Amino acid sequence: TIFIFMLALVGVFYPYNRGALFTALVVIYALTSGIAGYTATSFYIQLEGTNWVRNLLLTGCLFCGPLFLMFCFLNTVAIAYSATAALPFGTICVIVLIWTLVTSPLLVLGGIAGKNSKTEFQAPVRTTKYPREIPPLPWYRSTIPQMAMAGFLPFSAIYIELYYIFASVWGHRIYTIYSILFIVFIILLIVTAFITVALTYFQLAAEDHEWWWRYVTYLMENALLNEFVTNTNDVVISTCYSY
Repeated sequence: TIFIFMLALVGVFYPYNRGALFTALVVIYALTSGIAGYTATSFYIQLEGTNWVRNLLLTGCLFCGPLFLMFCFLNTVAIAYSATAALPFGTICVIVLIWTLVTSPLLVLGGIAGKNSKTEFQAPVRTTKYPREIPPLPWYRSTIPQMAMAGFLPFSAIYIELYYIFASVWGHRIYTIYSILFIVFIILLIVTAFITVALTYFQLAAEDHEWWWRYVTYLMENALLNEFVTNTNDVVISTCYSY
């Protein structure tokens, strides 16, 4: 996302250059597969994992699988509605070639580099092999209230800009204020980071060590609020593409 904003700020995405944003998204996503392979493998080795090849394969599936399924679904909906957003067969073949010749080799190279990084995990506290019992928590420290708080605060920081973005999309206008959008994106990152760190700290302070997946739900709640509050279009294809 940062790379896309940088390209937009320097004026790469002109209004008359249709398809430049999509091309940049595909190329940058393919080139960052090496970072995914390195990060996943090095962290797996730090946690004393032994089957790093299987971990690398799972990383490749999680890195490309959800995006591929979403692309197939959206392209099928676009073809069914005879929309111009549907990609032709030639473009799909080019994307498959990029995945085969660029994404997969970079993922493997990143995994090999992560395996040979020789980094050791430094636990900040003494760890045990047996999980301790989690004490009962009050209702406001349960998953649902914390998810609501984690989604509402970041959403309130970007709601106004999202309104103008969706107004441009559904009103067939061109959105070109990338500088303001970049500032709002930085604010979103800062607010999301602070609220997630704070909620995770409160959870750990209550001796609840199962914070991993609840941390993911904190990030998902903001996206769900963005969809259900800002998207007022009831057309099927518009709703699908807004996701």
